[in-house]
Amino acid sequence: MLSIKKVTMLLGCLVLTCSIAFQASAAEKFKVITTFTIIADMAKNVAGDAAEVSSITKPGAEIHEYQPTPGDIKRAQGAQLILANGMNLELWFQRFYQHLNGVPEVIVSSGVTP
Repeated sequence: MLSIKKVTMLLGCLVLTCSIAFQASAAEKFKVITTFTIIADMAKNVAGDAAEVSSITKPGAEIHEYQPTPGDIKRAQGAQLILANGMNLELWFQRFYQHLNGVPEVIVSSGVTP
């Protein structure tokens, strides 16, 4: 039979393990990749501390004819959401997106008439 001391120690270990697991999952942020910095700025303002937001392109980059690198694809594959402008702004996006498996995309201009 288990003694009260052993049961208490087991429960303590269980609580500690659950606490560590909860803290680890709470520390992980939702990862969002955007096609350019303006969308990244908007997403950061909306998400606040709940998400880690980064842009594929850097400030001042030519967004229309950007050439994604293998590193860009790798970073985007690790994201949980990709935000793109649409309206043919990122001419490279559809080809880029074909290399990503299962990462949801949102075209932020969807429903907007120019």
